[in-house]
Amino acid sequence: MTYYVVCNWKMNPSSFDKAKEFIGHYNKIASSKKGAKAKNPVKLIVCPPFVYFQLFDEKRSRRIELGAQDIFFKDAGPYTGKISSKMVKEFGAQFVIVGHSALRRMGDNEEIVNIKIREALKKGLIPIVCVGTSDYFKETRNIINSFSAEEVNKMIFAYEPVEAVGTLHPASPEKTAKVIREIKKMIYKRFKRKAFLGLVNLGGKKYLVPKPPILYGGSVNPANCELYLHNTDISGFVVGAESLRPENMKKIVEKIENY
Repeated sequence: MTYYVVCNWKMNPSSFDKAKEFIGHYNKIASSKKGAKAKNPVKLIVCPPFVYFQLFDEKRSRRIELGAQDIFFKDAGPYTGKISSKMVKEFGAQFVIVGHSALRRMGDNEEIVNIKIREALKKGLIPIVCVGTSDYFKETRNIINSFSAEEVNKMIFAYEPVEAVGTLHPASPEKTAKVIREIKKMIYKRFKRKAFLGLVNLGGKKYLVPKPPILYGGSVNPANCELYLHNTDISGFVVGAESLRPENMKKIVEKIENY
């Protein structure tokens, strides 16, 4: 099984020199990774501010994937301060975070989240869809009811309870396990009516029940990440504050690889 570790640098670091230093540290993490030979291979995805995209894409190890922290839903036009999916794609990004609690609080409602997901998929980006800002159940239901099985299968979901993000108070592994089970159950119920047709190979992929990876994000660190690996059916983590501490990121990656 491949695990995902998404490093959300948010509005950090504050200088170009510091960004170069960070990239150097992350390249060392990538070089020390066991890669496909690991017991549990890790796909390391770094989401820096857009101003560092060119630097990051030029200097990063190819064992590190580039992701965007957000996109706008138009390719071009009079949209001051916005970054399009086409722009991030051309700079080498393969992933984009959508629906993060910080952006939902600033106005990204369910309709906007869905439009951004659709735009990401249209451009060949993999959306990392965050749920948990207000009601993870309603947020997840809105997404899976708005997209086909094939489209949902091209997403990554991230359970990020707002009370745990940046607070040093992570959700318990037990609660996280419950939420992951519920999200999987919701996806199954949404698409199960056509599952039989998929099993007998009628209708192709559109009739298969999707199984997107589900990550946890919210005050993840080297001390608690193993608890989630032990107690939840998890596919990886979204890491915020600790992603600015490369020595801790190395520990998280190593713990997953050796789990």
